[in-house]
Amino acid sequence: MRKPVQNAASQFNTLKLQLARLDLPPFLRSLSTNAWMVLVFLAISVWLTGPRTNAGAFEFARILVPSEARQLLLEHVQLEFGNTESPAAFPSIAPAAAAIPSSKIDLAALDAQFLKSDKERNAVANHLAAKYRISTAESQRYVSHAIEVANEVNLDPVLLLAIMATESSFNPNAQSRAGAQGLMQVLTRVHTEKFEPYGGVVAAFVPEANIRVGALILKACIAKAGSLEAGLRSYLGAPNASSGPNSYTYKVIAEREELNEVARNRSARTSGQSNA
Repeated sequence: MRKPVQNAASQFNTLKLQLARLDLPPFLRSLSTNAWMVLVFLAISVWLTGPRTNAGAFEFARILVPSEARQLLLEHVQLEFGNTESPAAFPSIAPAAAAIPSSKIDLAALDAQFLKSDKERNAVANHLAAKYRISTAESQRYVSHAIEVANEVNLDPVLLLAIMATESSFNPNAQSRAGAQGLMQVLTRVHTEKFEPYGGVVAAFVPEANIRVGALILKACIAKAGSLEAGLRSYLGAPNASSGPNSYTYKVIAEREELNEVARNRSARTSGQSNA
């Protein structure tokens, strides 16, 4: 780490010499290299946290040290909720989801006939790992989280996985220019209060929290819109968007069917072997 720091210090010294030639007030000309570095740091941070950047204090840290910032976030969540590998580590979203009557949900969003067996879950996890170039351990965790959250909100877990795939390609650090964050690309500035049980909006980059909030929003969108497709367009934030080929709804539904087919084939092979 010393060489980059030395290079940065050298560049700041050069900049300082150039600034010294300008007609600056005496107190600015007398600033040390460290003082100039602090001023530049503050200026960048103020700019990044401004209202037109769709960024924030955590995003600023993530830009500077992405992996380190994420590790600090996970450590914060672990201290707040305990072991993040345990399902009990994160508050259930079920109470909030129960306020949305399942009778208003399109039956197409409630179909949960797959991912019932370990073989189906492993087949889908392996498929996702290969398709989206993530580790098998990661894809298995996402499948497990989807099943757990789907039970809390009474939606199809495969539908949740299809939305994660379409929204973020299973990148928990994903962030759009509009400020949508995490696996399910939740607009945290709109749904700030929904992250409060999980330690605040910084939890948008934590899969267990992001999936729960995203699933709750999805259920509300489907209930209000009256159908799965209309609900997906509402979730996208474009209720009047088309639903033809290459549209958002088409991609989600196609991804869901692809995952169902993977599970269906695994189930069929298992059934054939047991009958042999």
